[in-house]
Amino acid sequence: MKTKTLLFLAAALCTVAVVHAEKIVGGPQGGRLLETEPARAEFVVDAERKAEVRFYDAALKPVAPGAQEVTLTIEAPTGRLKLAVVKTEFGFATKDALPAGDPYRVVVQVRATPEAKPQNFRVDLNLGHCAGCDRAEYACTCESH
Repeated sequence: MKTKTLLFLAAALCTVAVVHAEKIVGGPQGGRLLETEPARAEFVVDAERKAEVRFYDAALKPVAPGAQEVTLTIEAPTGRLKLAVVKTEFGFATKDALPAGDPYRVVVQVRATPEAKPQNFRVDLNLGHCAGCDRAEYACTCESH
């Protein structure tokens, strides 16, 4: 009886995990689209390894960030590192290139206003190329991954 119950619970947990698995949506610049409010945001890393968070309206047209604030934190095996960001025309960008060596996690924290509750997004940074969707691995939209 215990074995059947354990097998049933394991199957139920696997089903819940599959149903709630995060679907990665690609952004217009080839990055990872983040579902933020009031505007959508895209996390993208350019060829110089600088990260950028760009904001878009519902039609995915670039919009100015307004009162929004963004914080980027690296969670590497060597420790945590908060990155300095500067406001740009359509979002925020890191002042310096991301540290070498990946994969590691980047925590993107977006606030609609300085007083608002933050929205946190964890991006496992892997700059390798996915042949299936022609994007960087951190923004891969393939169903098979």
